[in-house]
Amino acid sequence: MSVRAFPTQQVLELACAAQRINGSYIKEDAPVYSEDGAFMYLKHTNKIQMLCTLDPAYWTSDPKDAPMPLRVLPEDTAQADSIRLYYKRLLFSAIEGDNDFLTTINSILSNEAVKSNQIGYVACLPSVCARDQIQNKIKKAARQVDEGYLADIGSSIKDLDAEIIASIKSKNFEGYNIDAIINNKMVSWLNKTNLDLGPCVIVKAKVKDHNKHWKHQNDVTRLNFVKAAQ
Repeated sequence: MSVRAFPTQQVLELACAAQRINGSYIKEDAPVYSEDGAFMYLKHTNKIQMLCTLDPAYWTSDPKDAPMPLRVLPEDTAQADSIRLYYKRLLFSAIEGDNDFLTTINSILSNEAVKSNQIGYVACLPSVCARDQIQNKIKKAARQVDEGYLADIGSSIKDLDAEIIASIKSKNFEGYNIDAIINNKMVSWLNKTNLDLGPCVIVKAKVKDHNKHWKHQNDVTRLNFVKAAQ
C-alpha cells in the first residue's frame, strides 16, 4: 500500500488508545493463553491496531483475525496532549542533536500529518513517555534520599511506610521490579504483581543485600520475601 498521511493528533490519540487496550507497547503479535495453557487469541501490535483503525484496508490477512477498531476515550486525548507537551519541553536537547530519536519525534509531532511509514514511531510514544517519567522520578529520588542502608543484611523489617516510585515488568523474571523509598532510603525488590505508584505499607520483608543503584550509584537496600499492602 502506498504511503499515506493521517492527522497527527488523531494518530497520537490512537497510540494512547492502543497502549490502554494492550496494557503496554507490543512490537510483535503476542499469543494469549488460558490458565490451562490453551491458546485463546493473538494480541495485535499497537501499530497494526492503529493502522487498521485509520483504514481497515491495512489488514491483509484473514478478516476474522482483524483487530477491532480502536475507540478513543477522553483519557486518551488527555494523554496525547500530555505527550505533546512533554516532547515540546525536550525540544532544546533534540535541537542540540544529542538524541536522534528525539529529533525524529519532534519533527513528526510538529507536523500536522503523520506518514503511514512513521506510525511506528508514534505507536511507542505512550510507553516511552511513561518510562522516561519513571526514570526522572527515580533520578530525583536518588538525589534526595539519605545515603546508607535501611537495615543489616539478613534482618527482618515489619510495618514500615513506603512510597513506590517505580514498578516495571521484568524482562528476565515473572514479576515486577519495584523501586521504593522507606525512611528516606532507597529500596528495591522483585514483586509477583504490579504495584501502584504512591503510598504502600511493607507488612514484612527481609533484607537480602546491599547494592548501589545501577545508574545513579546511590545506596539501595535489596529486599526479598516482601509482603506489601496498598
